[in-house]
Amino acid sequence: MDDQKEAANSILIVDDNPKNLQVLGKFLQNEQYELEFAINGAAALEWLEIKPFDLILLDINMPEMDGFEVCRKIRSDHKLDKMPVIFLTAETFRESVLKGFELGAQDYITKPFDSRELIMRVKTHLSIKNQMEQLENLNQSLEKKVLERTAELNKAKERAEESDRLKSAFLINISHEIRTPLNGIFGFLQLLDIVDFDEARKKDFSSMVYSSGQRLLNTINDIIELSTIEAGKSIISFSEVNIVEVMKFHYEVFQPQAKEKLLELIIGEQITGPSAIVQTDRPKLDSIMSNLLKNAVLFTSRGGIEFGNYLDKDTIVFYVKDSGIGIPSNRMEAIFDRFVQADLSLSREHEGSGIGLSIAKAYVEALEGKIWVQSEVDQGSTFFFSIPYKPAAEKTK
Repeated sequence: MDDQKEAANSILIVDDNPKNLQVLGKFLQNEQYELEFAINGAAALEWLEIKPFDLILLDINMPEMDGFEVCRKIRSDHKLDKMPVIFLTAETFRESVLKGFELGAQDYITKPFDSRELIMRVKTHLSIKNQMEQLENLNQSLEKKVLERTAELNKAKERAEESDRLKSAFLINISHEIRTPLNGIFGFLQLLDIVDFDEARKKDFSSMVYSSGQRLLNTINDIIELSTIEAGKSIISFSEVNIVEVMKFHYEVFQPQAKEKLLELIIGEQITGPSAIVQTDRPKLDSIMSNLLKNAVLFTSRGGIEFGNYLDKDTIVFYVKDSGIGIPSNRMEAIFDRFVQADLSLSREHEGSGIGLSIAKAYVEALEGKIWVQSEVDQGSTFFFSIPYKPAAEKTK
């Protein structure tokens, strides 16, 4: 134990003989211990109430309250039960020594005192005490780490179970999304083979087959797109893009779908002119817009859908606002995760694989942007995403 460590140790010396206190103090003062003295048991207990000590040298034979009684009181106090006690005694009788150990003393030193023996015994017990405290602190630290690690493992287990649950629900949903249009296709084809329908009826069936085929194709495309993202094979390719043309293209694509559901589709605020010519990845931007608009049409049965964009400092922000079913507050963050819809039960009421938003999020992040949503149940949702604004005049690095 180094000097700095020893200097921090405090020792209480208890003896009714002032000469003994003087001798002990002289032996220990060169060791740079912090020393305090008491001339009887009562004074020693008073010291222990007001100040912690690392060790006590305790005389056995004292009037009124002997060392045995002082030791008994010390060991009855849980705050002091780890403090080493070394008895000072002129007796070497076996019974007296054993009684001291039974009361909880760590050692004893006989009178007259030998300075080397005294110092070595004091050092030994202070070293043991300090090591025990270090072990206890280490144990407490390990227990804390074990509890923290256990909590982390429990959370990881919960996340894994939730992931398994969502993936299972996703696979069931995908199976449904594939089987349903296939059943429709095969069913209508069988009807055409066995029943002689007029041309108008055949045209209706053909339209239904086409619709089922398109639904199946969309599901397969979503799976392929997600697989490409998961495999890290999605490549960013910048080119000059006219944002006005992007908005017009998606309006023309989704206008028939909106009209079929009696929804009003409008382009709201948007940047125009030279400012609308930017450097970005057109296919990724199209995919983001398409997934957000597809999601809006899917979950909106009345009212309308508005989409647009605007400049905000060094970013361009796009938005898609609908008057649909909205998203519960406890599902706001989860909707962008893989295999998740706002409500898994929606996969039965509404068509869709449930991965469009996760694809949109992946592409937004690939373009170094952010995506977020504001929503209220039964009132609708507004999805936003921002990407860096890079005018066409700037060269992409």
